[in-house]
Amino acid sequence: MAEHVVGQMRARPSTREALAWATAVVGGWGLAIAAVARLTMAGWPDPRAFAMLGLLVVLCELRPIVTSRQATEAVSISQAFAFAALYVWGPLPALVLIVAALVLSEVLERKPLWKLLFNAGQYALAIAAAALTLQLGVLTGLGAQMGSPAQPATTFTLPSLTWFVLSWIVYHLVNLALVAAISAEQPWTEAFVEDFWFYTSSTMAVLALSPLVAVVAVAHETSWMLLPLLMLPLMAVQRSARMSREREHRALHDPLTGLPNRLSLSEGIETALARSSRTGDRVVVIFLDLDHFKTINDGLGHAVGDDVLIQVSRRLATVLRPGDTLARFSGDEFALVCECIPDYEIGVIAARIQAALEPAFTFESHEVTVTASIGVATATPYSTPESLLREADSAMYRAKSAGRDQVAHFHSSMHEAAKASLDDQLGLRRALQRGELRAHYQPIFCLESGRVLGMEALIRWQHPTRGLLGPDEFIPLAEDTGLILPLGAWMLDESLRQLGRWRREVPESEGLWMAVNLSPRQLSDPDLIHKVSRSLGETGIAATSLHLEITETAIMQSLDRTTPILDALRSLGVRLIVDDFGTGYSSLARLKRLPVTALKVDRSFVTGLGTDSSDLSIVDAITNMARSLNLEVIAEGVETSEQFQILQTLGASMGQGYLWSRAMPADEISPWVGNAVVPDHRSSLRALLGGG
Repeated sequence: MAEHVVGQMRARPSTREALAWATAVVGGWGLAIAAVARLTMAGWPDPRAFAMLGLLVVLCELRPIVTSRQATEAVSISQAFAFAALYVWGPLPALVLIVAALVLSEVLERKPLWKLLFNAGQYALAIAAAALTLQLGVLTGLGAQMGSPAQPATTFTLPSLTWFVLSWIVYHLVNLALVAAISAEQPWTEAFVEDFWFYTSSTMAVLALSPLVAVVAVAHETSWMLLPLLMLPLMAVQRSARMSREREHRALHDPLTGLPNRLSLSEGIETALARSSRTGDRVVVIFLDLDHFKTINDGLGHAVGDDVLIQVSRRLATVLRPGDTLARFSGDEFALVCECIPDYEIGVIAARIQAALEPAFTFESHEVTVTASIGVATATPYSTPESLLREADSAMYRAKSAGRDQVAHFHSSMHEAAKASLDDQLGLRRALQRGELRAHYQPIFCLESGRVLGMEALIRWQHPTRGLLGPDEFIPLAEDTGLILPLGAWMLDESLRQLGRWRREVPESEGLWMAVNLSPRQLSDPDLIHKVSRSLGETGIAATSLHLEITETAIMQSLDRTTPILDALRSLGVRLIVDDFGTGYSSLARLKRLPVTALKVDRSFVTGLGTDSSDLSIVDAITNMARSLNLEVIAEGVETSEQFQILQTLGASMGQGYLWSRAMPADEISPWVGNAVVPDHRSSLRALLGGG
């Protein structure tokens, strides 16, 4: 019972702790040595029964009943056999048995000497206090019974049972008092009360067996041989307790890494906060999420992903201070709970986490690098486990949005940002139901002929209070929440329906095509092919009139997975455009494997044409690569006549941008549709370029 608290004793004990330790060691060991000397001089009990009881005390001390998931929170069955010796032969044999069993157990478990001395002395004093209680009953003639080695007690009366119970209570209270006195974490009163409620029922249940053990030991000359039979029900109880503990362990630990899980983490934070309220020590939660971990699972498989998580958990364990708790929160998220931590050390631990993850992980022929976004939250007097985890999680997302592999500390302003994000999420769900989404269109021109070849459909949100919002203000949220799937489906249907209306109303728009963006989340949707096919069928638009734009990064992140999807889309007849080309990591070898029909040069390179020679070189390289693969090139963000002329010279096929038109609602873009074929495209272009 003492293990849980004694294991936390400070390196420099307080006066209270030192006094408790000295009392147990000097008093308890003094009594034990005196008992051995007295028995040696006066004679030992019946050697057969005494040896049997001694063997059982030792065995039970080595295999205590663990009553919770903490292996140190155990109740030893040996107490029942030690008390039986107390009733039958008096305090001296009982002292010898309990001290010998404890010493043997502590030595085999390699416990520190100071702990061994305290535990044995503590139980010796407790047994002595119980013996004094029984002796008081004997001296006052109130029916208490207690034998001696020379005259063992062979029968027990009903009044003696009352004194037995009193002796258990005294024994238990002395034990608790000494353990609480040596606790380094809590005031004596709190430690005493906490252990009293935890241990009393189990200790009393074990001690209640002691009269039965005593009766069996002395009922008959050979009845001591029946004592081992009492081990059978005790072993059953022990096995049941172990199975219960294992079930509890599984419920509170992650099966992959063996770390405490989310439920166990919450309990640990609650305990830490309770201690903090008494001591005033700081409690900090450090929350971390592995960056781009999904790429590892998608690219190398979940088996490698699981191995990475196991190795990450082992590396994180190396940065812990004594007393810190590391848990796997969920998926690729981990949390550390730190107590008694100064401000400067928070940054030190975060830096050690980053340093521990920096070396590459090697699995068979694969080498994987991992970084983490880290959020830090410090407890306040009003913190709860839920609020502290929520704050650490908010800080982690701030670190992720700052570029990943960053550390962010929680600030109250993040509450407002989180609330605003939740409001936007709810509003975005309602936007679908309330018809607040809008489709705007931007013409795409042939740079040679000046013809309007197609339209790019761009989504907008007509927010009820904030006005018209561009995609940058809500698409990242839609990606994170999964709302991008219904938003993307709406955009595909709406743009194709609009193309159908234009074709019915404007005969010149028959050859017009529609470009619609696909997000990375949509590209992973197993129902994507069906949705595209259904939308084409319902609107009556030919598949060749639909151009799907997919960012280079989305395609290249998991090429093996995306290539079959792109092949399926091309088999429908849909044309595919690689959007934002030049910002990812495509190579000619990779690009030629893809069933794409065009490359769209990112606006960041087009903007620099005429002013930045590097951008000119990049766009030139892209057009040459596209020409070698028989792909068309679309330049976006064209704003000046100089950019237009350079793109013509380099051989780009098409362009779009403010030079011609911004993205507009369908009714405002209709004049462009009506002029899809410009009779005198050169004069039209001159007019557009301000040349008269």
